Amino acid sequence: MTMPRRVLGHSGREVSVLGLGCASYWAHPRFPQEQARAVLASALEAGITLYDTGASYGDGLGESRLGQFLRQLDVEVDNLLIATKVGTVRGADGKLGKDFRPQAVVKQFEGSMKRLKLERVGLLQLHGPEVSDLTDELRLALERLRDSGKVELLGINGFAPVLEQAVGRAPFDVLMPFLSVVEPGNLGLVQRAAGSGQGVLAAGPLARMSFRPPLADWLTRPAGLWYLARALYNGPGSFLRARRYRRALSAPDRTPAQLAMAWVLDQAGVTAAVFGTTRPEHVRELAEAARRPLPEKVRQRIAELQSPI
Repeated sequence: MTMPRRVLGHSGREVSVLGLGCASYWAHPRFPQEQARAVLASALEAGITLYDTGASYGDGLGESRLGQFLRQLDVEVDNLLIATKVGTVRGADGKLGKDFRPQAVVKQFEGSMKRLKLERVGLLQLHGPEVSDLTDELRLALERLRDSGKVELLGINGFAPVLEQAVGRAPFDVLMPFLSVVEPGNLGLVQRAAGSGQGVLAAGPLARMSFRPPLADWLTRPAGLWYLARALYNGPGSFLRARRYRRALSAPDRTPAQLAMAWVLDQAGVTAAVFGTTRPEHVRELAEAARRPLPEKVRQRIAELQSPI
């Protein structure tokens, strides 16, 4: 069976319902090159056509790896939607910060193009801006990049306040909010954006697997320690609340990750869900989930947990 596809908003572009995030530990220098390449190869084999990265991931290593591997694997990039991000940068002090000045964004984009070895990217997104960053000057700079032919689509990856300001507004063709079975709060935003003709990519669809943490596995692998730290980022309270979903995400011949992904893809307005992983077998597992509907009993159990008390 082939990977299902959906149309990305008013763009008319079809993309696979799953996207691979070339970020996080995949883009970390400690993650071996060959293993990172194997993950990408498994995604291509599974029929994934959407690849999401950004200049800040591994200080550009995410982009460099993606560009390098696509050429090593002799991939026809015109058949893929390659997405990258600007706005999050590492300062002289070594800390990540934000810079959405129009001239800075253009310079960051030029660096991304070199690392990706591309003359054109399918989607350029602002990475975590504040509402105040969305100036007329920035919008104009983004529109000029699109008019130049170097960018096909424009979008924003961020939190609800700034995304709400971008719903239905030019020049943004795509919005990328966080959405998972554990964090369903952006469902209304997703539906409004889709209703306005924008494509919607769900970020964090597996909630860092915090709903069923394989602690023994996490504590014995460098990548596992990385993801455990990310899962605990919002505090132990958030982590423990996610554990409530362990029993809900249960069905014969389905893993919790498959069910969690199926729930996201089941939500009206979602074009695709972008996930990260360090294991080819995880890619194959989720590709199977994309082809199977969410069981009704699981949907009901999840709805009960999400309902206000």
